[in-house]
Amino acid sequence: MKALLFGSIGVIAETSELQRQAYNMAFAEHDLDWYWNVANYCRLLNEPGGVKRLTSYASGKVSPDLIHSIHQAKESFFETLLMQGIAPRAGVVGCLEHCARQNIKVGFITTTSQRNIDNLAKALSRHIDFGCFDLITTKQDVIEEKPNGAVYQLAVTKLGVAPEDAVAIEDTEPNQEAALQEQILCYLYAGEYATTRHNINAVKNLDIISSQIS
Repeated sequence: MKALLFGSIGVIAETSELQRQAYNMAFAEHDLDWYWNVANYCRLLNEPGGVKRLTSYASGKVSPDLIHSIHQAKESFFETLLMQGIAPRAGVVGCLEHCARQNIKVGFITTTSQRNIDNLAKALSRHIDFGCFDLITTKQDVIEEKPNGAVYQLAVTKLGVAPEDAVAIEDTEPNQEAALQEQILCYLYAGEYATTRHNINAVKNLDIISSQIS
């Protein structure tokens, strides 16, 4: 293996509950009677991308401008909640350190906003120096966000590795599909709120990743 690709914010840190809270705070700020409980938020996570998720949920009942305003407010509330303190998921730091020792390239291959990445880097600064990533992508890098595989095609091209020489880790099955579309072996390190089926590449910790790069 020549490259390890961390696929989403939820692979690096468990943020699902904070994101759910941030959405509900944004709804309240906009005087909407919407409320996402844990159960329906789990279902909504099957639609990757915050704006797409909101658009689908709204079912045409609110304007695109309002959707954008809600999403912007959500990101502000999420930033505030992040700064209250989070930690990396189990095994993440160990994988990054192992890659550094083995001269394995590391990517953070997301289609989230640069703002979210900057906020995550700040919140995790005591644990992870985001300068360790050889490549960090955002939604500005591609036309189609996940679950489209374009961002993974971009990643292997920029890192100069063949798809078969990379391993990805994702936190939801739709995002996992984005890597698989590009013939990249992808493990599912499911997040707390991810809905999963029987998945032969699902892992409960990142020990299997470390063993592949030993």
